[in-house]
Amino acid sequence: MEQLNDLIRAQLKRDLIRDKALPFEKEFCRTTDLERSILDQFGRPGAEFIVSQHNLVPSFDAACPWRIEALEAVDAVDKVLSPLRRLLPKFVSTLEERIRWVVPVRSGSDWKLVYLVDRALYDGRPYYELIVGGAPNSSPRLSDRAESLGWQVPQAMNKLYSVHDGFGVLDGGILSSRYLVDLGELMDPIAKEQRFVPDDYEFQDLLEFCPDGAGNCQAFHRKSRTDADPLTVDWDHETREISGEMLFFEFADERLLGQILDEE
Repeated sequence: MEQLNDLIRAQLKRDLIRDKALPFEKEFCRTTDLERSILDQFGRPGAEFIVSQHNLVPSFDAACPWRIEALEAVDAVDKVLSPLRRLLPKFVSTLEERIRWVVPVRSGSDWKLVYLVDRALYDGRPYYELIVGGAPNSSPRLSDRAESLGWQVPQAMNKLYSVHDGFGVLDGGILSSRYLVDLGELMDPIAKEQRFVPDDYEFQDLLEFCPDGAGNCQAFHRKSRTDADPLTVDWDHETREISGEMLFFEFADERLLGQILDEE
């Protein structure tokens, strides 16, 4: 592997800036090909460089929650995710097949663990994906508002958060506990103004945990305040209907798996 020194890093940063004066498709192909070549050419230092371009700082010291510094990537996956293997079987199995590097990072004051995996783009070119997991949290808390509405962290989420408090791609994964909110926080004022009343649910009984970036989300649907582990549903922001009841880990396995499969 070639050495990645400061001079090369500075040049690569410049080369990864897309020229907006050129056609988007041409620049997209150029920069994504360059990113992949950095991984293939420089190995782990290249992976850490790519990760750092996402405002994540590769780091490892005594405060790091994961003792994986001497492990190969697949062994690090097994060590960290073994408590979830039976709960996320398809995702963990595919992750182990595609994993290239596992990199502890700091994001502000928070620790995160980045799983860098092989993935093909829509046109078949080899690329990568970053799956990011938060630090383990054995006692996650919801917002004051959610708790005042009688919400508790669902049991299934507690199992995930004990390994990763927040998990998935950078721009659309399963939210960390600090960001879990009832849908009423957003929708109650809107529904009141529009005089809209849902037919078969209350906004405050939907706890959003996985937004799709387009206004829709997957949420726990609490049917009574004694629900310790409610089923999850899809909420459509256009129809404002809920559908597709699923167990949390059934949904999570499918969603996380989809985030590392090749684009088609």
